[in-house]
Amino acid sequence: MPSVDLARWTTTLTASYLALTAALIAILGTSVPGRFWLIAVHLALAGSLLSLDRARPPAGILRVVRDWHPLMLFPPLYKEVELLAPVLGDWRLTATIPAWESALFGGQPSLYLSERLAFVPLSEYLHFCYLSYVIVIPAVAAYWYTSGRKAAFAELVLLLSTVLLGSYLFFILLPVDSPYYRLPRIGPPLAGHFFFDLVHHISARGGARGGAFPSAHVSGSVVLILVAWRHQRRLACVLAPIIGGLLIATVYGRFHYALDTLTGAALAIAVVAAYRALVASP
Repeated sequence: MPSVDLARWTTTLTASYLALTAALIAILGTSVPGRFWLIAVHLALAGSLLSLDRARPPAGILRVVRDWHPLMLFPPLYKEVELLAPVLGDWRLTATIPAWESALFGGQPSLYLSERLAFVPLSEYLHFCYLSYVIVIPAVAAYWYTSGRKAAFAELVLLLSTVLLGSYLFFILLPVDSPYYRLPRIGPPLAGHFFFDLVHHISARGGARGGAFPSAHVSGSVVLILVAWRHQRRLACVLAPIIGGLLIATVYGRFHYALDTLTGAALAIAVVAAYRALVASP
């Protein structure tokens, strides 16, 4: 494994994101609701994380916060996109991505895929896979953390922070509305079943307009399986059907364009490859 301190890199990356978004709000976000509170919270969090990293607590709750802070911050920072993108973002890609999609795929896969494959068992499985994103990543991270696989945990958190925080910044500056907001909602016979309804209920409350391209669902999931393949291949094989289903579900459920999914996967692969080329030992 690399001799560099991956946890310190992760903390620096998170603090940098918080400081940069605070600067964007301060300079460009004069109409962002609660602007001064957001700036204060961002800077306070960045300063606290850097102080905690210097202190390097040996054990206890502060050590857990130091190690786990990105996973704690991902949900609120993603939801924050919906607050910042309308003020700071250039939305031109919202029209461009669907146009490219139609040119490349002869229409909108996010529209016709569920129409052509309107099978309830398939829909329920794919929606289960889509929902698994919020469970599988923290579950695998917790398993590695508590079982002593600290190298795998540290690599996962650093690479997740890279792809997700980078995506969030892109969402803020060049937001794209997803098919979830732009296309008609899927109806019967697929609607009205457990996992379909649960996913759509959560998406209606936890989604963030503008956070479509590239798909953070996909980039985070692909990072997970690539790190698992390196450190625990049996686990990667168990995860493969779920991650594969998730990639399809992003388009099938009209949550993302196919281009969002392909770009999210490409981003994850590029970041993992760059990390291993620059940092990790053979």
